[in-house]
Order: sequence, then C-alpha cells, then structure tokens
Amino acid sequence: MANVSFQAIPQQVANLNYAQLKRLRHEVEQNIAHDQVGQAISDREETVNHCPHCDSHVLNRWGMTKQGIQRYKCKDCGKTFNALANTPLYRMRKAEKWVNYTKLMWDGISLRKATKKLDINLRTSFRWRHIFLQNPANLGTSELKGVIEADETFLPESFKGKRKLDRPARKRGGGRVRQVLILSALDRTGAITHQVLERNTRENIQAALTPLLSEGSVLCTDGNQSYRGIARDLNVDHKRLIGLDNQRVIDDVYHTQTINNYIMRWKTWLVGFNGVGKAYVPNYLSWFRFMELHQEHTEQTWLREAL
Repeated sequence: MANVSFQAIPQQVANLNYAQLKRLRHEVEQNIAHDQVGQAISDREETVNHCPHCDSHVLNRWGMTKQGIQRYKCKDCGKTFNALANTPLYRMRKAEKWVNYTKLMWDGISLRKATKKLDINLRTSFRWRHIFLQNPANLGTSELKGVIEADETFLPESFKGKRKLDRPARKRGGGRVRQVLILSALDRTGAITHQVLERNTRENIQAALTPLLSEGSVLCTDGNQSYRGIARDLNVDHKRLIGLDNQRVIDDVYHTQTINNYIMRWKTWLVGFNGVGKAYVPNYLSWFRFMELHQEHTEQTWLREAL
C-alpha cells in the first residue's frame, strides 16, 4: 500500500463507532497472527531435509496444502507429507488463532477463559494447551553441575477432569487427602529439573537424582534423612540445612533458598488453575519452567518451540 493511502486510514479510524473499532481490532490481530504463523512455518520449511516415513533425503516439492504449507514427496518410498509433519502442530486447524492462544498461555489463562476469548471449543482449548506443552515437557535437564539445590514439595491429589475416581468418594473437607510428591532440583547456572514421584522414599529420590549428579558436585538439601545416604552412595559432598537449627546458609554459599523460592513461585502461579489433575502435573511443571527460561520472549516463542 502506498504511504499516502495509508496516511488516510488513521484519520478514518477516528470516525468509527465502538462496534466498528472492535471489529477492526479483531481483523488486525488476526492478520498479524496469521503473518507470524506464516513466517514461522516458512522458516520451518527451509529446514525440511528428510522423509518422516523412511528417513530418505531425496525429496521433491509437491505443491501446497489449502493453508499454503509446502508439501513434499519422497522419491524412495513415494509418500507425501507437509512441512509440519512430525511436529505437535501437524493437522492442527485455525492457525490464525495459534499466536493469540499462546499469548494467553504466557498469562496463565484458564481453559474456559481462553475458550471464551478466542471463540473456540473447550476440548480444542484443552488439546491445544497440551500440544504446545509437548516439546517443553520433553526438554528435561540431563545433568546438574556444581552447587545443586534439591527439595521435595507436595500438592493435594486432584482428579480434575476424570469421570471415575480410583478411590471411594469422600465429602468435602472430610477424610485424609492424598498428596502428589514432586522432587525439584537446580544448579547455579539456572538448569532446572523436576519429577513426580510415587512415594517419598530414599529409593525413589535416589533413582531420580542419581542420573543428574556428577562427581565434584555439592548437594544442598533440607533435613530429610534420605539425602544423607544418597550423597554417601554417590560420593557427593552434602550440605544439610536444618530449619529447626535456624541454619539457612553454610559458609555464605550453600543454601536451598533458590529452589525454595522457585517452588513458591510455581505454586503461586498454579493457584489460578484451581487444581491440576495428577496426570498433568508434569506438564504444568514444564510450562512454568519454560516461561522462567524464556522471560525475554516474543509472540512466536511458543510457536517456534512447537516447530
């Protein structure tokens, strides 16, 4: 569009009523989102170099999908696919709403609120959330180094979204509430890991920590006796901070304040969801970790992670 023609648009906007302004904003946001998705997919197309069916690298371009996504045909197996094959976004529809949906994820908006804001089905909103969480949930930390802080936390077990309970029903406020155990650990470089454990036993904690610890590391924990044996078995230096002794820092270096602060922030953020089903706790841990690691993000960050 010529610059002279564009200059006339802001002047016309001043004459629009409220309903027309809302419609205009909706159209502008949709076009911006569509262009952002198109740009991300275009970048993805440049990286496609093998067939997802047979792993051959001999490909031909094979037209476009209705949405304008590049299709390919493998010369070896003869099968066709598009640039989104083998990504969480494969066969997802309503691409013009993806960016706006991820904006709501940055804000921690509930499923029902996202459904209302974007005019989509509740099942679609639920499916999209966990599609965008697939890759962050798979990006676990393989090793922690140096000074490592570890601690456990608990959440009340929730059966949110389930039609059947695996225990007898109880009245609200009555009976003992089962807890979901979560082990979290991090090092001073910012690497974070977490795992949902079945029981709070030394064996379970050791099985989760052993692959992460390396020789020469220093493990900082609370007074849980399990860590003493774990550190001894793995030949790792152990700093044990016991709250009852009012001992919060050792040698001005070793403490568990960083991991405790991280857990507190995650639990505060989680309150807005009014409970999380046990099966989905790992996804919500990964969701928060992803946002913590991408505090300087763009509107395409979630989208590019999914690609």
